Amino acid sequence: MGTKKVKISSVKRAAHLKSKKAPLSKQQQQKIKQKREQLTSKREHGQNIFLQKAHKRDNLAQRKKHNKQQSLGLHKELNADDDDDDDDVGGDHLLDNVADMLDGDDLALLQAKKRKRKAKAAPVEDQQQSVGLEMAYTTASKKEQAAQKIKVNLLPIKSRDGEIITRTTEVDYVPKPKRKAVAEEEQEVDAEQDENEEDSEEIFEDSDDDIVNDEAPVPKQKLVSTTDLLIARQQEIERQKYRIGIICSGILEKPEDKMRNFSALYELMNDVNPETGIPNLFAVRKLAMISITEIFKDILPEYRVGQIDTKMQTVRKATLERVTFENALLQQFKKFLQKLEHLTAQVNKRGGHKTPQAIKIAAVAVQCMCDLLIAHPYFNYVQNIAQLLVYMLNCNYGTMRVAVNQCFRTLFSNDKKLDMTLFVVRRINHLIKSKQNNVHVECITCMMGLKIKHVNLDAEKENELKQKKLESHRQRLLSLSKKERKRRKKLTEVNKELEETRAEENKQTKHYKLTEIIKMVFTIYFRVLKNDPTSRVLSAILEGLAEFAHVINLEFFADLIDVLNRILEEQDLGYREQLHCIQTIFVILSGQGEVLNIDPIRFYQHFYRNMLVVHAGKNHEDFAIILRTLDEVLVKRRRNMSQQRLMAFVKRLLTGSLHLLHNGTLATLGTIKQTFQLTSVLDALLDTDTTIGSGRYDPELDDPEYCNAASTCLYELTLLARHYHPTVRRMAAHIANGVPASGEGALPTDIGKLNAHELFAQFDSTQMAFNPTIPLPKQGEPKLKRGRHMYLRSDFRQHYGKILKDARTKRTKSNEVLQMDFLSELSKH
Repeated sequence: MGTKKVKISSVKRAAHLKSKKAPLSKQQQQKIKQKREQLTSKREHGQNIFLQKAHKRDNLAQRKKHNKQQSLGLHKELNADDDDDDDDVGGDHLLDNVADMLDGDDLALLQAKKRKRKAKAAPVEDQQQSVGLEMAYTTASKKEQAAQKIKVNLLPIKSRDGEIITRTTEVDYVPKPKRKAVAEEEQEVDAEQDENEEDSEEIFEDSDDDIVNDEAPVPKQKLVSTTDLLIARQQEIERQKYRIGIICSGILEKPEDKMRNFSALYELMNDVNPETGIPNLFAVRKLAMISITEIFKDILPEYRVGQIDTKMQTVRKATLERVTFENALLQQFKKFLQKLEHLTAQVNKRGGHKTPQAIKIAAVAVQCMCDLLIAHPYFNYVQNIAQLLVYMLNCNYGTMRVAVNQCFRTLFSNDKKLDMTLFVVRRINHLIKSKQNNVHVECITCMMGLKIKHVNLDAEKENELKQKKLESHRQRLLSLSKKERKRRKKLTEVNKELEETRAEENKQTKHYKLTEIIKMVFTIYFRVLKNDPTSRVLSAILEGLAEFAHVINLEFFADLIDVLNRILEEQDLGYREQLHCIQTIFVILSGQGEVLNIDPIRFYQHFYRNMLVVHAGKNHEDFAIILRTLDEVLVKRRRNMSQQRLMAFVKRLLTGSLHLLHNGTLATLGTIKQTFQLTSVLDALLDTDTTIGSGRYDPELDDPEYCNAASTCLYELTLLARHYHPTVRRMAAHIANGVPASGEGALPTDIGKLNAHELFAQFDSTQMAFNPTIPLPKQGEPKLKRGRHMYLRSDFRQHYGKILKDARTKRTKSNEVLQMDFLSELSKH
């Protein structure tokens, strides 16, 4: 088949010709046209010369013929005007007859005499003389060129007096090679070819064909060094970059006509190019995958493409074009997903050697699928992407697990229809169940991004009860007469229309999906707690329970608290797991669990014991868990705590603030400030009189009820008043003054309105800088204080003074430098 001829714009043709050569301007085109006309005139002139020479040869032949006829006596005087064809034929015939009458020796003799006459025309001596003159001229010109010198200016120098001296020198003259004529001929030939192409073709081929087909010259194989290989590699990458950019821009410009160009990009994704058999570079493969992903993110529609059989039903021309484009796009998208799945399957298969390059390319493929899932969560085949990513959530490579985890968190937070969220949670549940809870932590932590904080599962029963009461009340009101029945019927119709306008059905559908998601999540959590409490995902399970404990059904509270208590008592948990267990229990007890008859004293002890575990080291970020638990214990449940327990928690919390960074210390002081504002019991801790309480404070006792915190004082505020951070100093002074709302010791408004969690986040210094910045401390000179010597023996001062005095007297007599062995002198006495 021939190439397709299409009309293209001048801009597109200029971009196409850019790689070959720059386009010619109008002036250059006029010059080329003039040169072409000169060439044609020269050719015509040359043809005229050849014609004249041909005529001369004909005249010469006729003259020889005429002379021969005269010598043989066969000449007839005929005028030129009276010649006819018969006479010419007769003369030629006679001439031929005479030549036949001569012998062969006579003809050879005539030819030899002819050659001698030609040789006599140019004597040998003249030829030798001319050759000698030419050789002498060439040798003389060479000697003259060798002796020829040219002056060259050197760099000037500056003398001591400041004068600038110019310098010149003579060098041998080297003539430049004359290549101008050859270059001009090549330019003329190229210009002539271009003009012929422009005159012959006004319709050009598609400019993307040569780039898509990769019509690049094959380099000659030769021995190269490592540097040459690196340079060639970089050049190949740049060439493929340009090629990928041209193909992608062409697809985005008009995707309906450029669907076939995807095949060129798919070839670059393969390990080996199927057409050339040359392996593709890793950077080129990665660029091709990312480029295709970005193209699909731009051209894929937001809706789900349906299948329309155009053979069975008649459609409009515009509809037919749209359906054809959508079907082609769907096929290309399916092909791309199959290639991505093949790349990820290479690292997921059991056994075999997995190369680092295969792992890296699989990570890129996973990232491409994540981007497509986030960009178009409801397009065709996206559920297949989600199912594959759920499987990759439990792979053996941490980078892929982190990418999929972040993808699912983003999907859960942005999904408004909740269909894809429900599908992913169900697939995760199936994965954990099939693996018997032996999965990676990312399978559990990804569900922390679910938006189910403001959902109450008990609201269904409450709504049903309210609905029954309202229905019975309406029946009593509307069952009076037939009029009222008609009125009731009309009211139901109006209510139905109102519900349709208010989209009540959509709310019910959304609530149903949220309920199913929550049930599935807690099914996963409770299965792990019940069947495998020693699983490696226990920490993530407890963190999820602490996050979503407020939406658990009331009927599960008692059993869940018993399970968590058994885990705390029997299992060897880390501090983080213990804190999550305690946080879950207090969240349950602070909400609807208040109706439960449960004594949480054992959980207070666990929490009191783990408060000093977090410090300013690597686990400082875990202090946020303690802050959330303190919010439940000291703020929401302060009325259910005894005074001794409340004071003990405040004292230990302030003690732990000395081991934290400044943002943790500020969060601690913010919690204590809020507790001081809510109750007046803690004012006793600001009194330094220790005779008020009974007994002595024991900070090492793990029971907050019996550590006698009322017998101590908040001495840590004195240390915090000299903290390196100015806001901490101000907050410590504010608490020490009794948390005044105004006057001396009051906080500024911008700091006083922040709670503990906001202080912990806003003053975070993980970027190795104060946030916000603090003023630099004032520079001051250190005060040097002169101390006095302390002696174990009272007579030692007099003894060594006497030794030094005798040594000085000897030095003054001898006028020498004081030299003395102090230890030997002491041993003498």
